[in-house]
Amino acid sequence: MRRPLRVATTKQLDRSCRAAGFDTYLLPELPSLDFNRSMQQRAQDGAIYRPFLEKNDIELVIDFNTGALTLVPSSRERGLMSLTTAELGVHYVACYLDPITSTMANVKWADHWHLLENPTWVKWIPETAHSEELKRLGIPNVLTMPMALADEEVDTSPLPEPDPGPVVSFIGHPASSWFRSSQTIVPHQLVAGLTAAAVNADMPDMTFQHTYYDLYQFAEVVCANDDRAARAAKAREYFNQKFVYNAYLAVKQRDRFARFLKMKLGDRFELIGDHWQEGYGLQHTPRIWDRKVMAERMRRVPISLNLVKGNFETGLILRHFEITGYGGFMLTHDRAELGHCFKVGEECDVFHNEQELLDKIAYYLNHPKERREIAAAGQRRTLGEHLYSHRLQTLVMLLRKAGMLAETKPSATPTRGVVADSPPAESPVQADSC
Repeated sequence: MRRPLRVATTKQLDRSCRAAGFDTYLLPELPSLDFNRSMQQRAQDGAIYRPFLEKNDIELVIDFNTGALTLVPSSRERGLMSLTTAELGVHYVACYLDPITSTMANVKWADHWHLLENPTWVKWIPETAHSEELKRLGIPNVLTMPMALADEEVDTSPLPEPDPGPVVSFIGHPASSWFRSSQTIVPHQLVAGLTAAAVNADMPDMTFQHTYYDLYQFAEVVCANDDRAARAAKAREYFNQKFVYNAYLAVKQRDRFARFLKMKLGDRFELIGDHWQEGYGLQHTPRIWDRKVMAERMRRVPISLNLVKGNFETGLILRHFEITGYGGFMLTHDRAELGHCFKVGEECDVFHNEQELLDKIAYYLNHPKERREIAAAGQRRTLGEHLYSHRLQTLVMLLRKAGMLAETKPSATPTRGVVADSPPAESPVQADSC
């Protein structure tokens, strides 16, 4: 008799794992799931997770942003820590909502990079640009697959009449902390980023890593012969050089449009989030913590504006799937990978610059029937194809195809082994589209 895949996860993905058909086990509660916590705390957490994973014969651990990544002493390298899952021969999947540089801030960079090189850790990256640079920096088992909407109950009734007041709403914070920071930026760290920004202005399809390594050859790529310290140092320098480019993208893709609409629409534009007054002097309301309240706001405002973070070059963010999944009408800054997931003009719409943004707002305010039809089509697409249960089914299929999970497993409990130090011959198959 065969059994379903035994998966351990956190509360955030529990419902989606069950909807995907897995035998799902909720990981024990930890003092904190802060994905920036220290190595020492993660080692203490490993002592909690290890017996749980062994007792329940878990075959796969799935997590957001390394919140459930825990450590135990390595059985292979004296004095070093290893992933708890790796010591048990279990694969660990971290689904990133932000780039890998936005997590594990209290872990030394060299230690973080060494852990990332573990062949049992699958890095689920939501955009192609970040996936490509990680592979180029020598990180194994990088899988490219978009984010999705968590499996939850949503309102699929026709949209209510809009509330009086704002006609356009944006929910989010400024996309870069640079403009409200006292951090000193060394001048030589600006050259590569500003060069890449100039190139991107003329060639929007050119990503940072192609400008950095290929077009201008600012540095050598990570080589197979580099030792561990050299690999980590090259990766650190690469991301340090990219910092100003991310600030450029923050303005290009998000912050400029928030300021522009406040100037042009005043109170008809609703800015919901933190730090706008501090960074730009813009009036705003605090962030919405309750997801049900946020969903209702997206349904009741005529136009839900989606502006992308500065740390994303090509891919979609969670908000693409939240606005559409909750049934709101999404007007979004255009993205290279948007067409993989939605039909522009039928399930959402896009703009590219300030004038087009104003024109699209005016058009859809004057065409409420078309706006509602697009919102309904976008909701059907997300609920039918872009839930995390859909993604997780694809994830497992890819892991099985790559030989990282068995096709089926007998119900008898096998003996756990220690994972080999060497990586598999190939990384998982890449899923580039929705």
